[in-house]
Order: sequence, then C-alpha cells, then structure tokens
Amino acid sequence: MKFWNHAAGEPWAITETALNNILTIASRQNESIEAVSAKLGRDLDNTYVTEVRDGVAVIPVVGPLFRYANLFTAISGASSYEVLAKDFNSALENSGVHSIVLDIDSPGGEVNGCAEFANMIYESRGTKPIIAYASGDAASGAYWIASACDQIIASETSLLGSIGVVAVYRDSNDQSVLEIVSSQSPYKRLDPNSDDGKFRLQSRIDDLASVFIDSIAKHRGVDPPTVLKEFGGGDVFVGKNAIRSGLADDVGSLENIIQQQINNQNPAKLRGSSFLALEDSMMTDKTRKTEDAESHTLSLETLKANYPQLVKAIQSETVASTQQQAAQQGIQQERERIGAIVSSEAAKGREQLAQHLAFSTDMTVDMALATLNASPAKAEAPSTATNTGFEQAMATVTNPAIEPDAPEQETDDAEAVAKRIAQFSNGGAV
Repeated sequence: MKFWNHAAGEPWAITETALNNILTIASRQNESIEAVSAKLGRDLDNTYVTEVRDGVAVIPVVGPLFRYANLFTAISGASSYEVLAKDFNSALENSGVHSIVLDIDSPGGEVNGCAEFANMIYESRGTKPIIAYASGDAASGAYWIASACDQIIASETSLLGSIGVVAVYRDSNDQSVLEIVSSQSPYKRLDPNSDDGKFRLQSRIDDLASVFIDSIAKHRGVDPPTVLKEFGGGDVFVGKNAIRSGLADDVGSLENIIQQQINNQNPAKLRGSSFLALEDSMMTDKTRKTEDAESHTLSLETLKANYPQLVKAIQSETVASTQQQAAQQGIQQERERIGAIVSSEAAKGREQLAQHLAFSTDMTVDMALATLNASPAKAEAPSTATNTGFEQAMATVTNPAIEPDAPEQETDDAEAVAKRIAQFSNGGAV
C-alpha cells in the first residue's frame, strides 16, 4: 500500500503541522524508504523500550500515532497503539511495577485504535497509579490518551489540546485513478466537491469528534458542553494555561513524578527522614550528597504544592492518632472519676445518690463530694435482736388466766340482786 493511500484514507486526531509532515512523506512516491528515513535523521529500526525505575514503569508515547507498527511508523519515528497497548498491559500485570507513567510527546495520530487504547487505560484506573506526563506535545489523539490517566502533569512549555478530528480526501477528478462503484452503493465513494458528498463526509468527521469529546468529558470528570466551551475548541494551551482551563492537573517534571510515585509507596519511611531525603531525591543532580538535617528547610507551602497526596496522608494519620489517644485518655479519666465518687467516704450511707452522680451526670469529683456531704445520710435500721427496757420487763410477766365467771345460782332472787347493786354503788365489792 502506498503511503498516500494510507494517509488519505484515514481520519486523524492530529495537529495540522504533523499531518502536513506525514502527507509530505506520503507524497514521496519515487523515494525509497531508506532515503526518506535518512532525511528524517532516524534509524530505520526505531524502537521504544519501556523503562522501569524503582517500580515505576515509564512508557514513551512519541511521534505520530498509528494503530499498527509498520514501515510508516518506522520512518516517521512514530508509535503504534498496538505496541503501546502491549507495553501498558505488561506493566499493569508485572508485580514489580507499582506505578505507570506515560511520557508523552506526540501531535496525535490515527483515530482508528486511539479510543480503544484510551479506554483500556481508563478501565485500568484503580489498579495502579497511572500518570500522563506531557513532556512536549500532548495534542489531539495524544491528549485523548493522556485524559484517560489518573492525572495529567504538564511541563511548563508543553502544548495540550487540539481536540478534534480531521480527514484528507483525494480529488475525485484525478484522471490518473479510475474507479467503478456498484450502482447499488451510491455513497460508497463520496465526492467532497459535491454538496451532498461534503455534507456526508462532514457528518462522519463530526460523529468521530463527538466520540472524542464525550471520551474527554468522561475521563476528566466534566460534561461535554464544558469540553466544548473550556477546552479550546481545537486550540492548544501551554503549560499552566492548560491547568487553568482544566486540561491538566499540575506542572512538573518526569523526575519529580517518578520520585513522588516511589515515595508514595512508603510514606512512613519518607516522614522518618524529616523530609530531607525527599528534598534531595527531587533534585536532578544525582551526585549531590545528603547534608546535615539542620541545614535544610522545607516549607509547608512547598510540601502542599509538590506533594499534596503525602501531606494529605500525614494529616489523616495524625488526626486518626490524635483522636485515638484522646478517646483512650477520656475513658481512663471517666473511670477514675466514677471510682473516686462511689468509693469516697461521703458515699457511705448515700450509696444510691453516689451512683447516680457518678453514672448519670458529668459532675466533677469535687462537685459530687460536695453534693453528697450536703445530703443526709440514710439512718441505720434497728437490729431485731435488741429489745427496749419496756419489752424486757413485759417479758417477765406471765399472761393471766382468763376464765368465765362462776355461774349464778338459780336461787338468786330479785332482792339479792338489788342488794349487790347497792353495795357496788357505795364502793363495795359485788
């Protein structure tokens, strides 16, 4: 297949300059691959190897992007979604890799295969940290890939954006090409010079762009109208402007990203170094030796700006530890308060009140003791074994025998009865 046939037959998510370069290469039909490669200043066998540094896999995403690796990718210093996907999966499945960084410097490339690779990255979120670093351009299809990562870090001079789709079509009036299209398929070969043909071709490109925009919105956690309004409408943003527009999350360097991912795997060890090793390791001069701890300072603002995840982890751990210590101290203090109240001398004879003050109120020990002392103590019940003097005297007296009076003589007459009554009335015995 000629280069031009490939370049002119595909929709591209790529910058204008990069597409023009590809079309220029594709138009050199009389030059050999070796000659074109020599003019590009690259070896014919261009390969990119994933680098692993202390558990961080760095995958280069460089040059124009194509679905498959082929001679065209070789002579143009390009990358293929096919190879990138294999490298990404290998890093994802490797137990020795804890983080993945995509080092991106690409103007974009073919739409074909881009969405699939971006979706592969997006679906892998949560497995391992996946960081996109825009070392140069992260434009069009390359930004599509970057947006699928957990985080996008830009260099100060990188270009991000160019969200959109473009296609190149050959002039149907080219007399050197003769095509006969089946009459049952009138739209199989659209004429971009006709209104109907241009309309249909435009609809295809717009549909692909809608997929692009919807994916960016999903990946960045916004809605499609926000992408259309805030993300440039096909324009590109430089460094910090990309952050302000929402296309990126922070500005940094590849070395900082790698070291931060290494540190994130062991924050406790990092804290134990009093942050000195952290400051030293962030420096690109690897020959610099660690100096005395007291001769270095690292401000809170610098930590928050460069290591937000670490600061958040330290704060969370500190709060949790403080809360646990406070809870344990509160429990111990409450136990001591209760014990001091219920076991006090003032609680004797007032046990019920003491328990109420200890368990049902938050009175201090002093307040509770004052309340107890001001309350009357409960009198002791008399012992059943002790008798009063009256009871002891009564115990010596025997109960008298109570018997009925002697029966009256039936011979008593009225005169005798009257006589006894008279004697009783005069104080005599009956």
